Amino acid sequence: MQTEIIVAIIAFIGTLVGSYFANSKTTAVMQEQIKSLKEDINTLSTRVDKHNNLVERMSAVEQSTKSAHHRIDRIEG
Repeated sequence: MQTEIIVAIIAFIGTLVGSYFANSKTTAVMQEQIKSLKEDINTLSTRVDKHNNLVERMSAVEQSTKSAHHRIDRIEG
């Protein structure tokens, strides 16, 4: 009876240790993936900012072109 209890306790401790190491490894992998996703999000955010800047600049160019066309029409007329 005494031997079975000791074996059960050793098996339980082994299970706890194995579970702890498995969980810590999974946590480390998840943290690395989260870090990678954050870097990707920052890269995409930078690209979106550049795109938005281009849209604003094109709007200014369109307004300038429109104004130039009006001036040309007045000169021709």
